Amino acid sequence: MYLASNDMTATLPARSSLRLVAGPGERVAVRCTAGELWLIRDGDPKDTALTASECFTLSDAGHVELYAITAASLHVTRCKAAPGPVRDAWRQRLWRWLGPRSHGYTGAGR
Repeated sequence: MYLASNDMTATLPARSSLRLVAGPGERVAVRCTAGELWLIRDGDPKDTALTASECFTLSDAGHVELYAITAASLHVTRCKAAPGPVRDAWRQRLWRWLGPRSHGYTGAGR
């Protein structure tokens, strides 16, 4: 489960850049809403190009450099993982509801 912590909208002039940093347990999604963006991640041999309506998600700690090939608009959504007990609570409730029951059921084929 991820909880949205904040959103950001930006417009970059052509040939300008913006650096985004994702902390531990944070997921950062970038959606290009207009123009063209080039995404460069340190340590990743492949760069990513985004055009209008395309999205990229940085799902682990690190940073990404956004370079505007043309004038571009983008929307950034940051999500932070919920704390462990909150994140796992739905699994516990589901297990209690669907878990093994001792109501005389002995399995299929018997």
